[in-house]
Amino acid sequence: MYQVVKVLNNNVCMAKDDKSVECVVIGKGIGFGKRPGDIIEEDKLEKIFYVQEDVNKIKFSELMEEIRGDVIGITEEIITMAEKIKGKKLNEHIHIALADHIAFAIERVNMGIDIKNPFNMEIKALYKDDYNIALKALELINQRLNISLPEDEAGFIALHLHAALENAGLSNTLKNTRLISQLVSIIENQLGKHIDRDSIDYLRLVTHLRFAIDRLEKNTPIANELLASIKKKFKRAYKIAMQVSKVIENTLGKRVPEEEVGYIAIHIQRLINTI
Repeated sequence: MYQVVKVLNNNVCMAKDDKSVECVVIGKGIGFGKRPGDIIEEDKLEKIFYVQEDVNKIKFSELMEEIRGDVIGITEEIITMAEKIKGKKLNEHIHIALADHIAFAIERVNMGIDIKNPFNMEIKALYKDDYNIALKALELINQRLNISLPEDEAGFIALHLHAALENAGLSNTLKNTRLISQLVSIIENQLGKHIDRDSIDYLRLVTHLRFAIDRLEKNTPIANELLASIKKKFKRAYKIAMQVSKVIENTLGKRVPEEEVGYIAIHIQRLINTI
């Protein structure tokens, strides 16, 4: 049995279970017409969420006092949607971080401050599935809360989702996205051309850079039997790849193996061939 503590929206409520432990309950229409103290029909519940970690319990309680209930409610619906689509539980910190982020974004728009995401194209390419979920989330926010958050906001939401799905931490995810954006700019400067963000070559490049960084962080080596041939045939591309690798090394504090440099050179060579 679940008893309403606070209605967040028509589909989300703060509630207490039969042991008086607070939780968030989600289900279509469960909050409609309900008041504190009312009983929620269990057959209508889609999801029940308990904050497990003590530090998050404190933060979530503070959030309930500081942020509009409908913002928290829509955040819980977004998280539920993401978990259904991905088939995976998100790190519970997102219940705090994403609600706080959405509330701040709404505040900025209401103050007339433009929301710009300089890494939106990289995020869209790197985390395609998460970005598509974020677009659905953005549509939900704008419709339900009568606000007009721009598409750039989808990139920020996607970063939160990806970090929570991979338990990677938002700061690390953002750091790597910023690094990849920097690497693409270096390659463009060296080639003297703009790389079309809608092209398959761009998608392949940023995807490879993402997984190269991931391999370095996890100390997972990769073999490259074509290395000698790459260095001989693609001299210009390999030279640029070396510059890119130096930036990666300086940022991550890890040496980039020659084998990895060779694979980066292949992607750069593809771009050279399209000039």
